Amino acid sequence: MTTLQQSFPVPPDALWTALPAGIQAIGGKTPFYDPQRGTVMCRTGMSFLSWGQIVNVTVSHAPSGSALTIVTTLKLGVFDWGEGKRLARRFAAAVAHAAGTAALT
Repeated sequence: MTTLQQSFPVPPDALWTALPAGIQAIGGKTPFYDPQRGTVMCRTGMSFLSWGQIVNVTVSHAPSGSALTIVTTLKLGVFDWGEGKRLARRFAAAVAHAAGTAALT
């Protein structure tokens, strides 16, 4: 399991609107959006390194604007060979680009 949290100087609505860019960047399949909780969940397909990942993303308020928390979990297996971290970073970078901002942390 990998967790990545980044803060952004934009309102949570701006990050929420940019989430589809993150899902597309990681090749996420069957995204499920829950606007009331500010979460989205998707899955990735099999890769050379794993049977795929389950990716849960939460957008929340933060003192600086908003926070993006990305949690990746293996569908099957014990060690992800760093794939979860790469997916989380790629997702956050795509969301930041789509929102027209850069992460603060």
